[in-house]
Amino acid sequence: MPLDRALALLRRAPLVHLASTTADGAPVLRALDAAVLDDAIAFHGSPAGEKTGCVGRPAVVSAEELVAHLPSYFSDPERACPATTLYRSVQVHGTLRAVEDPARKAAALEALMRRWQPEGGYRPIDPTTPMYRQAVAGVLVLEVRFEAVDGKEKLLQNRRPEELRAIVARLRERQAPGDAAAVAAIVEANPAAF
Repeated sequence: MPLDRALALLRRAPLVHLASTTADGAPVLRALDAAVLDDAIAFHGSPAGEKTGCVGRPAVVSAEELVAHLPSYFSDPERACPATTLYRSVQVHGTLRAVEDPARKAAALEALMRRWQPEGGYRPIDPTTPMYRQAVAGVLVLEVRFEAVDGKEKLLQNRRPEELRAIVARLRERQAPGDAAAVAAIVEANPAAF
């Protein structure tokens, strides 16, 4: 998946998953609300807790998006093997870091607010104003910079054109929630077949 589409998936994901380890090697996996900055993905939390034990350690942040579940009979009337799931996924690899700079912390918090409250209704977060100075100083903001970003789309790119057309016809016939979007994704990923 091209970088711009991988980052777009991160931006629209309702949650991301953070995986890392503590200093003693214990695995940590958390679902988090996050915001994409220009060069990192950031999230906030309490200054105490298990995530703080992962600061300075390698981390992976992932997000995924289900496109459609395809039953086996869409491709074969008897065999179970053709059943599959279409999806998009992205992983960001980097180091989990605590953000110390008040301006960067405020930018991350403001990005979260714009994401979940785009209509406004609040004063923008500025770490120099008395209203926010203490809150910005007291909240933990963590980030994983984009050392590597891997995006993947499984949208039947390895299928023959006649198979693709048959599966698209079955999706159009089924008309389950999300099937129209799945058809559009398959067609976009395989334009030569349509």
